[in-house]
Amino acid sequence: MPLAERVQSRSFVLRSKRRLIAATVLLQALVIGLGWLGTMHVARHGLRQRVEERAAHDAARQAGEFCDALAAAAQGPIRPGTPAWDAAQKLVAQSQPAGGTLMLLDPYGGLLCHPGLDANPGLRRVNYAEQRLRLIPGNERVELGQLRPQTAIIGEGDFLGGPATVGVAYNPRIAAKALVIIPQAGLAASTRRLADGIMLLIAAGGAGVLVLTVVGSVVLVRRYDSILMRANEKLEEELNRRVRRGLVIRNGLIFGLAKLADYRDTDTGKHLERICRYSEVLAQELRSEFPEITRTWIDLLKLAASMHDIGKVGIADSILLKPGVFSPEERRVMEMHPLIGADTLVAIRKRVGDDDLLNMGIQITLSHHERWDGKGYPYGLSGEQIPLSARVVALADMYDALTSKRVYKPAMPHAKAREIILQNRGSHFDPRIVDAFLRLESEFDRVREELAPKDGADERPALVSAVELAEAAKTRKAA
Repeated sequence: MPLAERVQSRSFVLRSKRRLIAATVLLQALVIGLGWLGTMHVARHGLRQRVEERAAHDAARQAGEFCDALAAAAQGPIRPGTPAWDAAQKLVAQSQPAGGTLMLLDPYGGLLCHPGLDANPGLRRVNYAEQRLRLIPGNERVELGQLRPQTAIIGEGDFLGGPATVGVAYNPRIAAKALVIIPQAGLAASTRRLADGIMLLIAAGGAGVLVLTVVGSVVLVRRYDSILMRANEKLEEELNRRVRRGLVIRNGLIFGLAKLADYRDTDTGKHLERICRYSEVLAQELRSEFPEITRTWIDLLKLAASMHDIGKVGIADSILLKPGVFSPEERRVMEMHPLIGADTLVAIRKRVGDDDLLNMGIQITLSHHERWDGKGYPYGLSGEQIPLSARVVALADMYDALTSKRVYKPAMPHAKAREIILQNRGSHFDPRIVDAFLRLESEFDRVREELAPKDGADERPALVSAVELAEAAKTRKAA
């Protein structure tokens, strides 16, 4: 993997680690939040029940204690206008419970003493005789005028404009009963205050857990990441080594296949290397004109160009090595070699799967004898119908054929080859590729000289040389 891609990949991994920590914290926050909501619901319900129970018991206790205290002080029944009543009214005003109201009723439910009586004398006419209570426990419903419990009891009813918890106690010595009324609205407010305090403590604890989660996650992920990164580097190194090894083997096999065809047509020297070099320099020059030409595309072309004539392995020696002009039938056979080569590579692709190098090799092998004007073979493609890779290799192949020395012809000078290629601009070759060739023709000439056979030797087919050696040995043996 290129360094830039490794850096990008690693930066993505680091971003993912931060997202992992964030997801962990969010998940923890969600769990804490759901727990907080559940706890709040349960706490509010439980607290309200406990507060109501406590308030009910307190109301009953306060009612009973007030009756006992009043009985001890009055020493007799309480009647309006008597000194005992004055003392009772004063004691009622001084004994109001927190969040509730304490009042004194006569045995039949008429109001005797009330904390607001001095300010509102009209309250003397209030009578609670028909006020109904639901006793707790038991849910029995009775009218307040009928209640004379000498032991404090608890009930619920509508008082002072809303539901309330009521403690009732009766003392026959004073002929009066005490009521302690605790509005449930006040109880709900108390419950909310208690629940809010508890929830605040739970929220603070949850925040502490989140902070510890973040710190712990960062530490653990960093340690894990360092271990994982070292393991990944080793795996990446091994993977890259195996990929490089696989590519070397693949490329070697493909180049060997191309060499096999080359042995039957030219020497074992620099022919394929020249074709690949010519194709590479042309492609480099054409990058600005063809968006599909990239560094990777050029690397594929350098090797794929070597496969352009592998189909010649299927052509008979009598035709392939014929020094003279082909007959029409021989030419038809010779023009089959692009199809043979492409079919060979397609068969390989079926075995190994889709591969960019094989795909480009098939294009070049099949179409490098097509012409820009549509007069080529095997399909008579024209113009942009011909793959770009095949159009590039077609010019490289023509230049090498013209400037190479063979047993049946001398090597043509660079200038003469240049003239022939220029004459075929727009007919045999893509005009843009010819123009690129003209811009860098000196580079073509330099490559030709660098990779030319030494001492002006013929580029004899290896097969011809082997046959000649065999014939010479047979002649010596006969002599």
